[in-house]
Amino acid sequence: MAALLTTSSTACSPLRASRPHPPRVLFSPAATAAKVLLVGSSLGESQEVAVASRPSEQARHRSRSQEQRLSGPGPSISPTRGRLESVLAIGFALAFLAWTRLLHSAALTGLDQALHPPDIGSRSAVGQVAEALALVTHPVAVLIGTTVLGIVSYKNRMRRLSLALGVAALGIPLQQVIAWRLDRPAPASFFADSISALGGAYPAGHVTATTLGAWVLVTLARAHRRGSSRVLVGTVVGYTVVCLAAAGQWVMGLATASDVVGGFLLGATVANTALWAGGIDSIVAAWARRGLPRGSTGKRAALIYNPTKFDDLSLLRRRVEADVLNAGWLPTLWLETSPDDPGREMTRRALDAGVDLVMVAGGDGTVRAVSAELAEAAAPPPMALIPAGTGNLLARNLAVPLDTDQALQLALHGQPRPIDVVHCRHDGGAQRFVVMAGVGLDARIMGDVDEHLKRVIRSGAYALAAVHNAFPAPFTATVTLDDGEPTQQQAVMALVGNVGTITGGIALFPDAQPDDGYVDLLLANPDRVTDWARLGAQSLTGQYTGQNVKGFTFAQARRITIETVEPVAFELDGDTTEPTRTLRATVEPGALRVVAPARSAPTR
Repeated sequence: MAALLTTSSTACSPLRASRPHPPRVLFSPAATAAKVLLVGSSLGESQEVAVASRPSEQARHRSRSQEQRLSGPGPSISPTRGRLESVLAIGFALAFLAWTRLLHSAALTGLDQALHPPDIGSRSAVGQVAEALALVTHPVAVLIGTTVLGIVSYKNRMRRLSLALGVAALGIPLQQVIAWRLDRPAPASFFADSISALGGAYPAGHVTATTLGAWVLVTLARAHRRGSSRVLVGTVVGYTVVCLAAAGQWVMGLATASDVVGGFLLGATVANTALWAGGIDSIVAAWARRGLPRGSTGKRAALIYNPTKFDDLSLLRRRVEADVLNAGWLPTLWLETSPDDPGREMTRRALDAGVDLVMVAGGDGTVRAVSAELAEAAAPPPMALIPAGTGNLLARNLAVPLDTDQALQLALHGQPRPIDVVHCRHDGGAQRFVVMAGVGLDARIMGDVDEHLKRVIRSGAYALAAVHNAFPAPFTATVTLDDGEPTQQQAVMALVGNVGTITGGIALFPDAQPDDGYVDLLLANPDRVTDWARLGAQSLTGQYTGQNVKGFTFAQARRITIETVEPVAFELDGDTTEPTRTLRATVEPGALRVVAPARSAPTR
């Protein structure tokens, strides 16, 4: 059945094991339909399920029951607010254009004359207070603050919110461009030499900036799931500052009443455009729905999380509990991993509690530990991914959103799909993985990654480690596919994959699917560094087929055995372990159910 692997250091003729035509998924373990129990309740002893075993009729019945519960109707997110923000953005934009036209037609001259500011000196108490307020609310300060908050939000995996903050920050340079283009001179004032007097008078820059600042304050309070009282306080404080900034500019004689109104209209336009562009439902998914579901779904989830992956655990808790409550689920069972246990015991506790869903918030190591325990259990509940690591490779390959809010919505309302798990035996024992395992170069790169540096530059840490291992020494590998004859070949890296795409959208295994019942193999022994570059370029441009790259050999099988003469560096889903001489990978088709979108391209 297996095809021979033949390649050399100068040429490569990739062959793959021929595929028989059995059913695509040989085994799909049944899921439990446990009622929501107290944390201390137990489902009894879990039993290991062999790959070829068939679930019992009772287990199949429990699986169907739980599938119905998970696929039952959940509260839908009304698009009303999204339509409201788009209408407000267009409405304020039209109002700003109309107000600007009135200004240019001198129709607002009477208003400005009627609301002429008082004559105050720059050394007066009122003047000094107004100038100090103008300095604090300077557009540059608001721009810097909004930009920093956008970066922090992105780091906290609030990507839609980060996008909205980025759009809001662009409103400040937009105001400067409009003021420069309209070139409306500022009124004569004792404060003409103030830093606040820079730029044109219309629209008033301080008012635009403080309007955006107030919007940022309120939006952050809501997006961070703060209580209604805090949101109310933030709203009052924010728009009080807007009024004070407007009054200060008017009192200082730096802006007329029409300039102030124009500044507010522009700020409101940009603020509502930011919410609209950022995706309203994704940002305000939990707080835009004012009422709770009429009844509880009776479902309960466990969240297994790695605390080192989050800078603000209280924010994670608020986001999860808000979405869980709005979905009609019971309070979540929170289980924290430890340095000694990336999630195995926590998964067993979740199974004992009889939860309906196991959510995983962590990196690839946490996902692998939880997946392995669920795959071993009898009729386990589905797993849902809340990406929180650097690679997030399983989430990327299943197109799970990397934004935490979107991932939570998918976890609570999406459908589970079966995926394969790979059982791996090596010199150090036996483990399961869901992404990739490898010996040689990739394991050496993983082992050389600086964890502290990874937290700062994330994927860049892997690039630096790759540079340190740019000239690896090859090793001799004896490879056996299924029941085929062993073949021997030189390689600097041997990768065994359950999925095909790694970080950056590079498809190392173009034919790999997480539910195809096969495990993929890549043996690499390129002549030059340019061969690696050619592989990466073809992967990114979609020209890579797995059969046209010199120095690389590809194969697919249900069982793959790799043996080496000397121990070689070894990794599982990005976690390095002791070097090994032997690697035996056997696919377990459909052994795990994961909540994921319908089939689509992997997330980059």
